[in-house]
Amino acid sequence: MKTCFNTITAGLDRRLEDIIAACGGARFEGMELDLRAIDEAAGRVSLAEIKHMLGERGLAPVSVMAFDLAPFAEDEGAYERFQRGAAAAKALGAPILLTYCAARVPAGMSRDAALDAAGKRARRYAEAAAPVKVALEPIGRAELMGGPTAALDIARRSGAANVGIMMDTFHYYKSAVPDADILAIPRDKLLIVHVNDSEDLPRAELRDSHRLHVGEGILPLDHDLKLIKQIGYDGFLSVEIFREDYWREPVGKVVADAKAAIDRWLAKGH
Repeated sequence: MKTCFNTITAGLDRRLEDIIAACGGARFEGMELDLRAIDEAAGRVSLAEIKHMLGERGLAPVSVMAFDLAPFAEDEGAYERFQRGAAAAKALGAPILLTYCAARVPAGMSRDAALDAAGKRARRYAEAAAPVKVALEPIGRAELMGGPTAALDIARRSGAANVGIMMDTFHYYKSAVPDADILAIPRDKLLIVHVNDSEDLPRAELRDSHRLHVGEGILPLDHDLKLIKQIGYDGFLSVEIFREDYWREPVGKVVADAKAAIDRWLAKGH
């Protein structure tokens, strides 16, 4: 397994250059880059310079994120933003575009029709992204795509070879995804895994702000790791945490704490 840091973990208003430097210093192996961080840095550094900085510090550009699949959108805003992300991913050499879907099924539409609309939307994204892959991210307790089974169905309906799915330990816990559904994910369709922990609250009450560093909460992370190993997954484990307490800390501390936590967990040798 390879360790990865998602820029959102350091905060929304942090300089991308500082996060890259800290990740290199902490010896992460990869980074996921939020498009907002890329946009904020655009006045100072080009995409080519960002790619060079990553390479200098031994960091793989793992993904550009995060984009709303927005299967029922009535305008082109989400798609146009995705196109910008696809251009950035290609310039950086990032192989994945992380795409979430928290949509509800519209009133009067059947679930099958909603899944079909999502599949068509995913195909449109895939065509804009190719050869970059589109990783569909289920959102905890979401109506349309709350777990891997629905995400795989949407990927299948897209008919696009470059559409896969991802796993997030927080979202899968929140949705109470059964082990069997995780083990049913084909290895070639599991593109990336987000690892994070959580405060001890009822699933229905959990919000992104309740996430914690790996090993500091109640998520069954050892069990999750066992499951993805059974699938054959050996790719990036990316730390993605939305926690304002961490965002108030210096970038270097957040990054170092995240790396120390994931290293302690992996060193347990499950």
